[in-house]
Amino acid sequence: MAVGVQHPDGRNAGGILALGPLIVEYRGALEYDFRTRFRFEFDRVDTGAMSWGEALGLVRILRADPGSMLAAAIEGWDYPFPRGEAMQADLYDLQYAKTGAQGRKPYPPALQGDDAQKTRRGNAAGRTPEQVMEILRAYGHEAPV
Repeated sequence: MAVGVQHPDGRNAGGILALGPLIVEYRGALEYDFRTRFRFEFDRVDTGAMSWGEALGLVRILRADPGSMLAAAIEGWDYPFPRGEAMQADLYDLQYAKTGAQGRKPYPPALQGDDAQKTRRGNAAGRTPEQVMEILRAYGHEAPV
């Protein structure tokens, strides 16, 4: 959805005419983005602090940024997807495709917190955790805390 409305004579409408449909449908996302990104309350537009034309310019910037709430709302996404995160996901997919691991499940991204303790990596050759610790103690290692 492009930001803008056409006049009957073919010209693009500006200001509030262009923002009207977006304000009605995506007001929450607009308010959030204006408050968090611009430190400006959307309700103050056209009170002398900001014109509708300037607000339209900022909305066009928000619409082009996939990391904004407005862009996510217009696209129907559950949450914003910043370009940096998209690039990381692409790199992960490319690395997985490069390894030729078709048919195998990829390792999940690194876990944090308690789940990281439960995740088992590597080959313990069917040994129990106690057997592994006994082998490690034989080589002078201590049990992790």
